[in-house]
Amino acid sequence: MLHQETNDYGVITVDNTFLSQLIRESLKSYEGKVWKANYKGKSSDFMIKLGNMDALAEQELRESEKGIYVKIYLIVRFGQSMSTIANKLINDIADTVINDLEAKIDNIEVVISGVMMKKGVVKRNLVYTYKKHAEEEQQ
Repeated sequence: MLHQETNDYGVITVDNTFLSQLIRESLKSYEGKVWKANYKGKSSDFMIKLGNMDALAEQELRESEKGIYVKIYLIVRFGQSMSTIANKLINDIADTVINDLEAKIDNIEVVISGVMMKKGVVKRNLVYTYKKHAEEEQQ
């Protein structure tokens, strides 16, 4: 269970598959350019060809006292804008968590753990994080 809301009508529970599906949908526009990966920057070429981007992928989705925490590992094809892809994914997740779930965000991290080159994957460790609005940080 990721998030739970209680009201007069009952309890609404959101599990990890909701955010996993959101991440999958956000990455569809970058199909063939971005793959989910594990922390070592590896992804299965065979599973990618079968269309299973989640094979061997690692992500961390949990709720802390501050809010929802998300950490995703990606491999990006050479020539793609890493910051554009990471920021779009972060904004999509933040928008859904804040507006649809009406929950707080602890942090959202997108880790670019590798860059896909013609000869293979070159390891990288670039971390992009959620930047709160100035009003939220002042409170």
